[in-house]
Amino acid sequence: MATSHESLPARARSSGSLTRLPPVRLPSREELTAAARVAPLLRVARDLAAWAGSAQAVGAGGELSEAGAAAAVAALDLSAEEVRAAWAVATGTGMLAVSGNHAGPGKRFDVLTSGSPDEALDMWCEALQAILAQESLDGLATALYTAGRPVRLDALFEAYAAAVGALTADADDDTSGPNELAAGAAPQEAAPAFAPGLEPGLELLADLGVVELGEDEDEAGLTVTLSPIGMWAVRDRLQARGWRVPVLGGSADGGAAAVLAVLADYDAEDGEAEIAAWLGRRSPERAAEELTEAASRGSPGLRGAAFAVMDRVGAAAVPAVRRALASPVLRPHAAVWLREHGEEVSLSREDSAWLLVDLGAGLLEEAAPEDVVAELLPDLPPHAQAELVAGLWRVDHPAVTELLTTLSNHHPEPDVAKAARKAAFKARSRL
Repeated sequence: MATSHESLPARARSSGSLTRLPPVRLPSREELTAAARVAPLLRVARDLAAWAGSAQAVGAGGELSEAGAAAAVAALDLSAEEVRAAWAVATGTGMLAVSGNHAGPGKRFDVLTSGSPDEALDMWCEALQAILAQESLDGLATALYTAGRPVRLDALFEAYAAAVGALTADADDDTSGPNELAAGAAPQEAAPAFAPGLEPGLELLADLGVVELGEDEDEAGLTVTLSPIGMWAVRDRLQARGWRVPVLGGSADGGAAAVLAVLADYDAEDGEAEIAAWLGRRSPERAAEELTEAASRGSPGLRGAAFAVMDRVGAAAVPAVRRALASPVLRPHAAVWLREHGEEVSLSREDSAWLLVDLGAGLLEEAAPEDVVAELLPDLPPHAQAELVAGLWRVDHPAVTELLTTLSNHHPEPDVAKAARKAAFKARSRL
């Protein structure tokens, strides 16, 4: 079997998955707090609490009476819908306290103006919860997050349906881990009537600062997108439900396994930024040690990613990589890495074959089978691929049978597929 490291596929590649949302860049705590303090709806809720005085009559459920609502509309120059929403926010945040059949300013009446940053931000989050509960807008907020871009108002229904349909379908394909949670977290309410019945709800979200309304420069029409604080809040809610919601730079303070785990979610530019942030928190020598340790404990995909990141460490990584030659699962990766960086290291045919299987297994963790087949041996002619694949059954790797089966089922060249099928049979017979 003739193979070499020059014929091996690239180490770290990923097609991602539907339940993996794109990474976002979150604003600072100071920016979030500043946005919370100036949210128009919170200010209106405080004005309403002040107007209510110390003994405003309320109904049995704590709601403002019809007469009281009409009086508030006139006194504060608000619409009936705005008064209803502001009352829900005022009571939900503690600006207003209900006691028996009366309501008046609560203990948190002055939090927006004089409370600490954390208190103000907590109040904003409680206001968001009150609005989402009142208006059943949780599904819309999720759809805007998954879209990750401004959406035209007349396309909101399609964005909502795509978010729910795609995430639910993907969850059906994988009933474990984040996917299972994502299925349960997908919006369950019926899709709202997005025009014109959604407009009041969108206005409330805009008044709270959750969304920003804009104009489509290419086509005459309005667009809506999550604001920075809205992105932060919706991400927090999705994460609490078990969704995978990466943050740019979020793994910089974690170990190597943390940064390697999120790279599959990033495009090339964001991935480079994440790696740079992680490397900036530690010395090159420490980074190399952490990467080899994570690679020794991780999956095939994580091993490949670890040695790809090791390229950014450079010459300082050589001692750690040389020590990795003593590890059976790292030796092939380490040998290829050292050779690529000008070091004298032997690489046996057995090492090359094991590495080929390991890299193929890593690709199968993230990519569709047909994509793995297309990427695994792109530089070899069909007859050489068939010869190489025919001998892979001898490789002592737990994923060899799965990889050979994938090649037999998806390789477009009949001779290669036939060789893979025979090799898969031999690999299964050896077990």
